[in-house]
Amino acid sequence: MQPPFADTRPHQVGAVSLSQTDSPQTRNEKLARIVLDSMYQFVGLLDAEGTTLEINRAALEGAGVDLADIRGRPFWEARWFQVSRETTELQRDFVRRAQGGEFIRCDMEIYGQAAGDETIVVDYSLLPVRDTQGKVVFLLAEGRNITAKKRAEEEIARKNAELEALLTRVRQLDQQKSDFFANVSHELRTPLALILGPAEELLASDSRLPDQLRRQLGVIQRNATALLKHVNDLLDLSKLDAERMDLHYTPFDLAALVREHAEQFHAVAPKLDLRYVVFAPDTLCATLDQDKTERILQNLLSNAFKFTPPGGRVRCALERSGPGRCLISVQDSGPGVSTEMQQKIFERFRQGQTGTTRNFGGTGLGLAIAKEFTELMHGSIGVTTAAGGGSLFQVELPLEPPPEAAALHGVSPARPRPAPAPNPALAELTPPDEAPRMARASADAPRILVVEDNPEMCRFICDALSDEFQVTSASDGEAALDAALASPPDLLVTDLMLPRLGGDRLVDALHAVPGLQDLPVLVLSARDDAALRARLLAGAAQDYVTKPFSAQELRARVRNLATMKLARDGLQRELLSQSNDLAGLTHSLIESRRALQASEHRWWTIYEHSPVGIALVGASGAIRAANPAFRAMVGHSETDICAVTLARITPVEDRAPTQRRIERLLDGEVAEYHVQRRFQRQDGALVWANTSVALVPDEIDAEQLLVVVAQDITEQRRAEQDLLRTRTELAQVARVSTLGELTASIAHEVNQPLAAIVANGHASLRWLNGSPPNEPEAKSAVCRIIRDANRAGEVITRIRRFVQRHETRHTPLDLHETIRDVLELVRSEAQARNIEIVHLASAPVPEVLADRIQLQQVILNLVMNGLEAMARSGDAHTGMLQITACQQPDGVQVNVIDSGPGIAPAIQDKMLDAFQTTKPDGMGMGLAISRSIVESHGGSLWYTPNPGPGVTFSFSLPQALPDPAP
Repeated sequence: MQPPFADTRPHQVGAVSLSQTDSPQTRNEKLARIVLDSMYQFVGLLDAEGTTLEINRAALEGAGVDLADIRGRPFWEARWFQVSRETTELQRDFVRRAQGGEFIRCDMEIYGQAAGDETIVVDYSLLPVRDTQGKVVFLLAEGRNITAKKRAEEEIARKNAELEALLTRVRQLDQQKSDFFANVSHELRTPLALILGPAEELLASDSRLPDQLRRQLGVIQRNATALLKHVNDLLDLSKLDAERMDLHYTPFDLAALVREHAEQFHAVAPKLDLRYVVFAPDTLCATLDQDKTERILQNLLSNAFKFTPPGGRVRCALERSGPGRCLISVQDSGPGVSTEMQQKIFERFRQGQTGTTRNFGGTGLGLAIAKEFTELMHGSIGVTTAAGGGSLFQVELPLEPPPEAAALHGVSPARPRPAPAPNPALAELTPPDEAPRMARASADAPRILVVEDNPEMCRFICDALSDEFQVTSASDGEAALDAALASPPDLLVTDLMLPRLGGDRLVDALHAVPGLQDLPVLVLSARDDAALRARLLAGAAQDYVTKPFSAQELRARVRNLATMKLARDGLQRELLSQSNDLAGLTHSLIESRRALQASEHRWWTIYEHSPVGIALVGASGAIRAANPAFRAMVGHSETDICAVTLARITPVEDRAPTQRRIERLLDGEVAEYHVQRRFQRQDGALVWANTSVALVPDEIDAEQLLVVVAQDITEQRRAEQDLLRTRTELAQVARVSTLGELTASIAHEVNQPLAAIVANGHASLRWLNGSPPNEPEAKSAVCRIIRDANRAGEVITRIRRFVQRHETRHTPLDLHETIRDVLELVRSEAQARNIEIVHLASAPVPEVLADRIQLQQVILNLVMNGLEAMARSGDAHTGMLQITACQQPDGVQVNVIDSGPGIAPAIQDKMLDAFQTTKPDGMGMGLAISRSIVESHGGSLWYTPNPGPGVTFSFSLPQALPDPAP
């Protein structure tokens, strides 16, 4: 092997020259110098006194110094340590400590970049080097550049601090949510008690009530009792979440408790055609929380009765399961719980059925509460498949509390056991009495099919419509399908959540039947889901009404749909004879296709060089040709693109809607369509594109071709989604925060109608207890009770709609009506602050196209800002806040005028920026979010100081344009 540097030419490496004439020691020293100079780290050799001996080239270049200038000088006087006097003295101290044999290591900022003009952070160490006698003879200094690492650590620390702040805020909001639901649940129990009390008094009175009034009072009683059960469940969840659920251990006879509470279900079993047996020993003493034991038993039995079909059986048993333990078993012959659901069934809001096809209602809280109560008492609960089918729920409890639980909660002495209170679950299980419906509409009136599984709701809908329409009803989806096929109706009114066949599936099945494709549908549902509403209205349904609703509104909507159906049927009969127009249209399409073929050579160059993707697709979906931009977008080469189909580059979940759009195009229903859609690249990645698809006219009998024009907007879409997600989350936080400020006012708004309910209930009792009873006045009082109960429900509904998450949906809105909705929320808050709100609505204004909840949020934020500013002004006299809406040449303008202290000049230019606030505890996001919402609607938000005190905040929106003629 030839030795290195065997030739006579010297080799220059940096500042070191290697030659063949070098002695071995000299060569080794030069090679060591090359290694030292080539190291990126800072390396230096000092003598024991800290005098500089050697420094590597990388360190010298970083500081912009020559070795000759610093050799023989104190190390701490070199350029690296001249960042500050403290740095110089610290390095001098390091040398002194290293002389004593101490190893030094720390992070230090030094000049080490851009020839000594910029600082870096190094992981610095100073190592004492000893001779064979143990004496320190040299000091080895080393530094590794960790500037990027330090910056990353600082960024991570900053992000962690931001995340911690956000987490703290989320926890606060979650706590506010739990407190809000607990407070609302408490507030609702009082009005429910005052609704149930007068209703029960009227039903139990000796006066002869008319059958219709007695039936309506029974509806009030049963549904208020069911609502009370849901409120109690929510209150229990709030206590469990807040860890404020107490245990009250008391010795009692568990066998007697099981027999007494199970006995209540004996009255329901014959009505549901069920066999029901209870097994319990004569006595079984236990020390448990008696109320929670009752709730566990009631929840298990009500579930068993709800899910067991007619002719089935339910068995309840109590027995000892071992030393000091007992076992409560509830067995039914219902559909049972699948193996994969047996653990999940005890989760909150978990139900055995999902989607719109549901044979049983409920909130999914009963079993979750039973499980939490059981575990609180140190027991266990489980479910298995019963022998012979059905479910077997078993609860095992200790007969005595563990010593630590007894010490923590205490054990109260035995108390006399009161008679069991009425079980709210029985109200849901007891079928209402059937009342005959009288046909009151004429024989030629439109035929309405009502599908509703709740008997009382079904009766209410039928009674509301029977004066004008021929009404038939069905209690499940399959029965409704059979009824519609046997006698096609003019209009379908259906719920979504139905047994056997969900409402949406029922509509799809009916529209697939020839002759029923155009059957109008009105959906009645308790699901106030904006996405679901949009999907149904875009496809199967013509109208969507959210429960609760008024009978007048229902009749008006049904009347409109029935009238349009009859008019459309008449027009279709007239158009059957107008076939000549179709021939003319066909001829026109053929001529257009020929003209397109003649001009093909003029656009081919554009086709090849366009930055937008263009493809020709056959009717079968096969890609016949694609320009380079389209091939690059989907990741296929020119040779293999023609072997690819449109379905293959379409994600699986998008294929069905894509195929439907193409079929409409091929069938001539539309001339072209434009959509934002996804393409799947050959490597599996998804690409978003603005896509236009049109039919290409061609020769007769030739294959129909589609031209697809697609512009890649993946990055734009990702940025828009990130921005929309952030804005939506901020708006949701702002709405919840604003609602928290209005808690006292909301409670006042709910208490007002409740007080009126109490007063009317007592008045009704007085009228009925009179001699003779004054039935008309009593009926009027009951009507007022219903009106005020609806009013309280509307307050809760407005709150729920305001705080719930929803997808943005722009609809034509009346600004005056929207302002009035907001003022209903803040009316009590303004009264509490001694401020009068004046809404100047003398002149009508055009409708605007906006999202109702987002627009309400903007108005509420501006009004609350005005109220708080006027309250901070310290004026004890009554103030006035004005709200106006007026038409402008470019749209509609809303002004909120307060008489507060105004805005300080120092922050006037920043008032609408994020995190800018004048409140001591404000987040400074309200006005920024409001401006973002207004600008997303195509408007603008600004403010102007008033001539006198206060400020006027204004925003403008473009008015809604009328729908174009078809």
